Amino acid sequence: MEVLLPDGERRKKWKMDGITYYFKAGKLCQCKSRNPRLREGRKKDGRKLVKTSAQEKSIAVFRMMVYLKRYYFQQITGIPVWDMAPGVAGQTRLTKFHHANAEACDERGVANYPAFRFSVGPLFRPVNARADRQGWVISVVWENREDRELSRASDWLRVGYFYDSYPTSPRLFPGVVARREECRAEFTIPDSGLASTETLHLYLFFSRQDKVAFSESTYLRV
Repeated sequence: MEVLLPDGERRKKWKMDGITYYFKAGKLCQCKSRNPRLREGRKKDGRKLVKTSAQEKSIAVFRMMVYLKRYYFQQITGIPVWDMAPGVAGQTRLTKFHHANAEACDERGVANYPAFRFSVGPLFRPVNARADRQGWVISVVWENREDRELSRASDWLRVGYFYDSYPTSPRLFPGVVARREECRAEFTIPDSGLASTETLHLYLFFSRQDKVAFSESTYLRV
């Protein structure tokens, strides 16, 4: 979400309610303002600073991303996908996740499910993956063309997913679903009390058994 000045140029930094908002590498960031007046959210003449609608939306998106990150990393405890992900020196796993998924999210959560990246990494992703569904029972198939360094037959298949009604709540299916060489898996999504016709957004990805490498996730909607 870009904040524009009247002449159409993007505003690189602004201060509101004691927080400094700024763009770094094209992403919105925030930090506490050092100026006591700005921390109180007031102009030099003492009047209260008022957010523009664009600033309100940028802040709402930022806060949603913070919530989404916390929820996501609670789900993948013990699976170092983003610790292993490439990034700029000094980036944390939270920052790498934010940069990869900011474009997929708005102030309500994930708005572009195909663009969301549940996993990243150098391993080959599931090839020609397809899914069928009977209620909460999901069947998926994929191709395994050859056993190579980045596509070992023993790689584990893992599944992330969203219920369509909960765009702020990425979930990881518990346990390993299958091995790459099996080319087929069947599993049952936990019943959350929603109608069995609830749309599901699935993210298939492979993991080394020692969890030192992962693949980019493949998106399927069922």
